[in-house]
Amino acid sequence: MPAQRTVPPSGAASTRLKTAALVVAAVAAVAGAYFAGKRAGAVQDVLSASPAEARRLAFVRKQPCVGGWCETIWMGTTKEDALQVASLSAGTEHCDEIAWARDGFRVGFVINGYQLRIFDAGSRTQVGQVNLIDPDGTPSSRIVRGVTFSQNGAAVTFDDCPRGRSGCKSGLAAVR
Repeated sequence: MPAQRTVPPSGAASTRLKTAALVVAAVAAVAGAYFAGKRAGAVQDVLSASPAEARRLAFVRKQPCVGGWCETIWMGTTKEDALQVASLSAGTEHCDEIAWARDGFRVGFVINGYQLRIFDAGSRTQVGQVNLIDPDGTPSSRIVRGVTFSQNGAAVTFDDCPRGRSGCKSGLAAVR
């Protein structure tokens, strides 16, 4: 009658298993630290746009602040020479879209889904502000999408859409 018993694994196999477990734990720790740092304190560029016929750039930067997340609006020819042109109120204002006039002289930022803030790209100053739709609450049940400046920059077209479902209709507003 043959003798049978359980044979313990060899020392090499046990060492390989421990090494693999340590590598997996180290990768998980590094990934967790990366995402925790990115969420906790890093500045993030959340929107960016350039006009079709000019060398300019507008972007929105998000960073933690006392009231939650703060967004700032930046303009320039490159990210390196961009200047902050506006700050949005923490917790109450959010930029949803950036729209450039084709020639690059005007840029609009859609705030809270309904308000268009218009800036002169050369002087980097705000030159106008218009509610494209009337908000009916916070947040509004309708939002603006697809803002496009007219050829001469005096008007914008846009889609007036219900929040969270289909059924957009076109809109037009004078901005000059």
